[in-house]
Amino acid sequence: MLEHTLSEDEHNQIVQTIDMFEAIIQTQPEDYQSLEILKEAYSKIGKQAESLRISRRLAEAYFAVGSFTNAMQECEVILVSEPNAPDIVAMLGEIESRLQASGHAIAEARVAKGASKNGLINKTMPKDSKGSLIDIGSRGVEPKGTNLNDHGDEQLAKFLIVQQLFGEHEVGNALQNVQKLNKDLSGQALAVSLIDELCSNDVDRLEKVLSALIDRTKFAYVPLEYYDLDRQIAPMLPENLTLGRLFVPFDLVSRTMMVACCNPFDAEGREAVQQSVDYTVMWYLARPSALIRSLQSVYRLDSRA
Repeated sequence: MLEHTLSEDEHNQIVQTIDMFEAIIQTQPEDYQSLEILKEAYSKIGKQAESLRISRRLAEAYFAVGSFTNAMQECEVILVSEPNAPDIVAMLGEIESRLQASGHAIAEARVAKGASKNGLINKTMPKDSKGSLIDIGSRGVEPKGTNLNDHGDEQLAKFLIVQQLFGEHEVGNALQNVQKLNKDLSGQALAVSLIDELCSNDVDRLEKVLSALIDRTKFAYVPLEYYDLDRQIAPMLPENLTLGRLFVPFDLVSRTMMVACCNPFDAEGREAVQQSVDYTVMWYLARPSALIRSLQSVYRLDSRA
């Protein structure tokens, strides 16, 4: 039973969300975050059969990435409606086998962790690893140290050079220009993207950059240019995070806010977003031009000036 009767606008918004995320999982079938959103969206409009279909795909996605506990939970949801589903029963058996087999490995890991605390093992990755996204998904250990002057452009620049997408001299010049333009943004001025600066109108180059970022960060791609934004969502964040960092909150589903960006290396900005809202934040990658047009539409800006 639905928690409340949806208004026509609410129903239409959820249907639009479903359409977009169905498109996303066609190209990224193991994107479990998008699958979670789809499952809940279908449930909200009473399409339980579709919600169950997504549960099956979600179980497969969790299994594929080794998240066996979550996969098991989805399998149990499916078995309530389909007690004898052979593929799900088989998956559960495989999950149990793998969990049992990993028992010894888990015990060994705990021993190793204890040894590390005692100083016997002390191997850490350098904080400034070239192009590294080691803590791309973290919210930051020390929020008080957040430096909003750092847009993550230097980390992005290193990544582009290491991936041999651009030459060092070309990236260096573009980075210098972008940092100069973004240094003293005021009013409703839009930030400049390093990706946009480098790719300009070169679609092939842009596609290569986005593909490399998606492969490295595992962020799902959202075709924001085809999405009808709710103008009330973006202003939930302060303008220094939307206009100033090209962050676009594009949807809300339950207690989850979906935000699109073009630089996933902007860890400080992402941390600031999480601190600004009482929602779980899911991040997506979008074209810089789509982000800019969306922000111009939401804030009714005629130009970048």
